[in-house]
Amino acid sequence: MNPRTLQSYLYEGVVIVASILVAFALDASWANYQESKVERRVLGELQDEFEAAKTRIVSSIAELESAVEASLELVEHLGPDTEPLSKDAAEDLFNRALSLNTLEVPASVLDSIIASGQVRLISDSALRKALSEWPTFVSDVRENHEWHRAESDDYLIPYLAQFLSIRNASIGGGLESTPGTFEYDIVKMQRDPVFEGRLIWRITRQQATLTESTTLLAETEKLLALTAAEIEKTR
Repeated sequence: MNPRTLQSYLYEGVVIVASILVAFALDASWANYQESKVERRVLGELQDEFEAAKTRIVSSIAELESAVEASLELVEHLGPDTEPLSKDAAEDLFNRALSLNTLEVPASVLDSIIASGQVRLISDSALRKALSEWPTFVSDVRENHEWHRAESDDYLIPYLAQFLSIRNASIGGGLESTPGTFEYDIVKMQRDPVFEGRLIWRITRQQATLTESTTLLAETEKLLALTAAEIEKTR
């Protein structure tokens, strides 16, 4: 075998190896591009979802603050030596104090990327950690909201029934019957020590829920900041 032939073989071998390496590099580059593309899409969807969640949490906190404020004001009017509340003032305080909806926040995108394993595509470890912890904060707040609703339905509202009376009702046949209206004996309610104790217990739970909701809002804002920073990196 002459030197030129050997050199030719060596050259061809180098070309083949180089071609294989280039192919691998192109495949890796394409795979990275595809993953980056998916990551950008996922981050954008998460950002939209957390913005919607933040709006609902802020609204829930405002409702909670109003309920706590009304409950505390109502407590000031309870006891044997307090001035009787007017019907309108009592209704306003009761409506605000007892108003509490179950918190529902959107989480379908987060649930999907966790279930599918796409969360691994997010390169920032702090963001991945925050995403994994956020559902726990939501669950804690939702459990407190659900407890409030159950407590009102099963414990407080049935107790308040003893203070109800029917006014302007009549019994007769056909159109002559009128159902009347329900009214609370406000003074009796103000003087009842058991009601005062139950209301104070409820305030304690309201304040705990408010604290947890504020923590959830802070965690949601942190997620939004981390998500925005990661989106900026992928541009």
